[in-house]
Amino acid sequence: MKILFLALDVNLSAEQGDSIHTRELARFLGARGNRVDLVTVARPDPSIGQNVTSHIVPARSNLPTVRFCRRLAHSIHADVIYERRLSPKIAYAVSRLSGVPFVVEVNGVEEESAMQGRRAAPRTRRVRLHMRRRMYHRAARVVAVSNGLADLVRKRYGLQTNQVVTIPNGVDPDRFSPMTAKEARERLEWPPKKWILFVGNLVAWQGLNGLLRAMPRTFSLDPEARLAVVGAGSLRGPLEALCRDLGVRDHVLFTGPVAHTVIPVYIGAADVCVAPFTRARNEAIGLSPLKVYEYLSCGRPVIASDLPGVSDVVSESKAGMLVPPDDPDALSAALLHLLGNPEEARAMGWRGREYVLAECTWQRTAEAVEGVLKEAIEAMREVGR
Repeated sequence: MKILFLALDVNLSAEQGDSIHTRELARFLGARGNRVDLVTVARPDPSIGQNVTSHIVPARSNLPTVRFCRRLAHSIHADVIYERRLSPKIAYAVSRLSGVPFVVEVNGVEEESAMQGRRAAPRTRRVRLHMRRRMYHRAARVVAVSNGLADLVRKRYGLQTNQVVTIPNGVDPDRFSPMTAKEARERLEWPPKKWILFVGNLVAWQGLNGLLRAMPRTFSLDPEARLAVVGAGSLRGPLEALCRDLGVRDHVLFTGPVAHTVIPVYIGAADVCVAPFTRARNEAIGLSPLKVYEYLSCGRPVIASDLPGVSDVVSESKAGMLVPPDDPDALSAALLHLLGNPEEARAMGWRGREYVLAECTWQRTAEAVEGVLKEAIEAMREVGR
């Protein structure tokens, strides 16, 4: 297939979940023999992979973007348009102008903006919902990364059950492979302590406030424990201030943003990895978190909030422990248990690696997306006939 992949809110140079997801999905779709023309807002990246061409949209306003993407669709003879965006207005417009079918990928909800302090006026929100409903009904398929998100999209936009497909995220097990903690800590120049690791964006729904509140008890009962927080985000300043208020700042390392290619070393340096998601936002829509797949792929045990999407993976893999979300005491108890039982923790880690190889690779994700895109093309041909 010739796929026009639009990720018009994504900066490929940023080390965060949306850019990682976009790069990896494009790379593995290309590796399957498809031509992928990827359009993003930041610098084009020629190194994504085989059969992938990266483009940068020339303007941030809608009309020039539609014109650019329409010309690109025509020049490559695109079979299908795939847009990763909550409001797929560009794919919708290009599809209407060119007759090429489009598929939408949804990774979150607009409520995330409110959790970061950006609230739309009620009237504006109603208009947006009306427009999205129209665009989603025009889409050949809608891909959601979790079952909860798929259900929400169906209900919110009045879609048919078979129009929305759940395809979780994945991991590249070749890049994210196990290494010894000793080797990883030497590369990072970390002392030989008991390291707890979080990787991700520093935003409200990641649960970092609760994680830090679990640390005073954890450090008190296990003085060798340390916490590393890998990532960037708007909450870094408040989180560092909370560490000082809790009296744990000397035991917590904030690394800032780290290149995705180096993340396996940080995971390798950990004894236990955490995904302490909050109930807010995540309980309703579920999760398909890159961090959890990457932890497991590197052979490390996971302590995660008991929420849809995460609980399934941890339970089925038997590679970690689940705790109630927003419960620092339960999180501390789980951390102390695994830090105090290293053999059990290592066994969990190896079970996680085996599970990833069987169930959670980007290869499987790309294959599923490819199937949806073929269905979209065939549906358009049926309409034409």
